[in-house]
Amino acid sequence: MSYNRPRRIRKHWGAIFETRAIAATHDSPGRRQRNRIGRRLLIAAPGLLPAVAFAHVKWFVNYDLLSPPRPVLSVLSGSYFVLFSLFVATLIFVVSLLDSHLAQRKPFLDGRARALVERVSKQFPLLLRWGVSAFFTAVFVYGCLYDWMILTPELRTHSGWICWIQLAIAIFALTRRTALISGVGIVFLYGFGISQYGIFHMLDYPIFLGVAAFLIVQSIYSDERLQWAVSAVRVCTAVTLLWASIEKFAFPEWSFMLMAERPGLAFGFDPEFYMIAAGFVEFCAAFLLVAGSVAARAAAFLLLMMFASAIVPFGMIDAIGHSVIIVVLILLVFSDNRVAEVFSIRRSSALTATFHTSAFFGALLLFFLLYYGSYYLSYGVSV
Repeated sequence: MSYNRPRRIRKHWGAIFETRAIAATHDSPGRRQRNRIGRRLLIAAPGLLPAVAFAHVKWFVNYDLLSPPRPVLSVLSGSYFVLFSLFVATLIFVVSLLDSHLAQRKPFLDGRARALVERVSKQFPLLLRWGVSAFFTAVFVYGCLYDWMILTPELRTHSGWICWIQLAIAIFALTRRTALISGVGIVFLYGFGISQYGIFHMLDYPIFLGVAAFLIVQSIYSDERLQWAVSAVRVCTAVTLLWASIEKFAFPEWSFMLMAERPGLAFGFDPEFYMIAAGFVEFCAAFLLVAGSVAARAAAFLLLMMFASAIVPFGMIDAIGHSVIIVVLILLVFSDNRVAEVFSIRRSSALTATFHTSAFFGALLLFFLLYYGSYYLSYGVSV
């Protein structure tokens, strides 16, 4: 039997694109409509960073996973979704083209900036272990004082011994030799979360598996394998965010409840527009986190600002729950993206940009299939 599920609403970490206006000068109704969307995007970009979409909504609002998500065809055929898809196709192509051009320029970073990046990269293992230790210390203290939780604020349990496992993870993460124990402990907690809440629920948090893999690899193997471990953290972080963005499309009503409780979070924008935009922002940034080179650093920085800004309106719970991903994003800003080689066609920047754009929409459709398919398998509800 699972613990009484706190009906939660996803930390939909939200923001709206840094954008350029949709080009339009013709006087047709369709053009005018696209112009209005473009102006909304431009206005929204700087103002929506601390908004509801990048808070984990499941931590703050009642939700019910037994109520099915919106039908997938109605989501994909929605007017806002179609308009954003057209806009994003151009955006991803342009960003990828520029990213490919910059990546081919060896002296993109000046000497001081490169030296800083290299110093931080060398300290990646130590900083990540400290971040993990700080996170699990906070979870131990908060959980023991207020409510026992497994990994994040909404994953609660009646088993008090969970607190002591979290304290052990925090202690053993401090040294390289004992980090293996912390990694195994995180995997155990993730498995325990599955036993209590189900696999669909825990697919919100593959970032923990990436962090656990890093701790285990760093503890067992020598430094030459650390790049693989860093790539595992990067991919698991991106998958966490890609999954979260689909939830914004599938269950926007959860965020609507939070907006109703806290007027002003959407800054006066139509909630439907806001959630579609937030979903695309998150999906784009997460995709660039693995597909980009220079763009991967920019995407990590943008996501970092969004998560940090969400702490202001949502307080300590959000700060604790997001501390791991914040630490990871800080480190990814200063790390080279080895995964990007899979997405690169070295002979042509235009071909690379075209491939990135195709891969983006392929990933979008894939994650829709995975999300709705796993929901059906978990709950047996037709979507």
